[in-house]
Amino acid sequence: MTEPAREMDAGADVPTDLVQVEGLPFLGSLLPIRRNALGFFSRMLRDHGDRVQLRVLGRKVILLCHPDDIEEVLVRDRDSFGRSAEIRRLRPIFGNGLLASDGALWRRQRNIVQPSFQHNAMTDYASIMLKCISKQLSEWRIGEVRDIHADMMRYTRETICSVLFGSEFAAHNLEITNAVSVVFGDLRAEILYLPIWRSLPFARNTRWNHAVKLLNHSIRTIIGERRSCAEAGNDLLGSLLSAHDSDGYTMSDEQLHDEILTLFLAGHETAALSLTWAAYLVATHPEIQERAAEEVFTVAAGGDVRAEHYPHLRFVTAVAKEALRLYPPVWSLGRVATKDCALGSLPVVKETDIWLCLHRLHRDPRWYPEPERFRPERWLGNQVQRRVTYAPFGIGPRVCIGQHFAMAETVLGLASMLRRFSFSPTSSVPAEVNAWISLRPRKSIELRLQHRNL
Repeated sequence: MTEPAREMDAGADVPTDLVQVEGLPFLGSLLPIRRNALGFFSRMLRDHGDRVQLRVLGRKVILLCHPDDIEEVLVRDRDSFGRSAEIRRLRPIFGNGLLASDGALWRRQRNIVQPSFQHNAMTDYASIMLKCISKQLSEWRIGEVRDIHADMMRYTRETICSVLFGSEFAAHNLEITNAVSVVFGDLRAEILYLPIWRSLPFARNTRWNHAVKLLNHSIRTIIGERRSCAEAGNDLLGSLLSAHDSDGYTMSDEQLHDEILTLFLAGHETAALSLTWAAYLVATHPEIQERAAEEVFTVAAGGDVRAEHYPHLRFVTAVAKEALRLYPPVWSLGRVATKDCALGSLPVVKETDIWLCLHRLHRDPRWYPEPERFRPERWLGNQVQRRVTYAPFGIGPRVCIGQHFAMAETVLGLASMLRRFSFSPTSSVPAEVNAWISLRPRKSIELRLQHRNL
């Protein structure tokens, strides 16, 4: 039996010195960031080392990718670094949920929401995940070509709606589930950076604004209806309605609304992207696909995947983890210095923007042999792994509250797909990423369905 990967101490390795890149007058590095943020960040860190200082529209930005610095920002000195400007721009749209809140509000909300994602709740959620993916797979046919990202967006949308509001919700509330798809599927950079953009009379803007209005109204209506019922319900909303902290504090309707929007934001597209990239990677690596499918067949004893199989799908879990290493949906994290502080011997002035490039961290040859290769087995053996070199869900107190939910959704979804079908790409051209808010495919990833010979 193989051992899990062990962690390696930091040893003598330390971040490199800060290198300053000035860019253009006033604009600084804005243009290359707008053209290809991921490519620009990766090139800067590769060419200049672990710490790169940029200027963007007059603001000082420090780009980081070394584990020591990431741990300092997210764990050891976390109180010196607050939410980024990008996240703060979400507040007028999505409220003050866990993603956007800070300080005492965040701590109280985290304590209230956390029990709803503990182990005893996950079995019920896993059963809903399997019901949603099974319904979708029953519509697929051998020989079809599927847009796998669109399919996975549907799966995760129906899953989060069913988990929040009950297993039959998605089927009977198509208008609301479609609004979820529009709001979070069309969430793009201009919405965050140019608030005036939302008021311009473009068709996409009108559609997005209408969906936001509908979703907000629907969530408030559902909360009001639940409040008037004798029973809170057996779904996640019911759990949140009943939740309280150690002082007996419960959430107001508005705070519930904000947390539900946050769960949609965090639990819809990011999980869909995890599955999209995992499906793409197994489709382009047939030998890994077969090994994963064989494990699913063995664990499920030739039958359908069930919730209790999840802990035994070790290789499929390794596939999911490796897909998250290569294609973390949240490929960078932003923070802002809330006071004068330091990263080791490097002084950091208040209001400095800090950008943590997780994509570069995950593909650094210092931490991962053959970092560009898809090698799920690296998560199964006794390899030594340095601390804070894998962070698709963040690290520290602010680690994603739904990380175990997202992993279960990815593993069970992928296992169910592999149990029924074999996949092959329709093109030999490697998929390209469109990295801005999340790590989306630049073009549709089309996979052909084939009969599974097991």
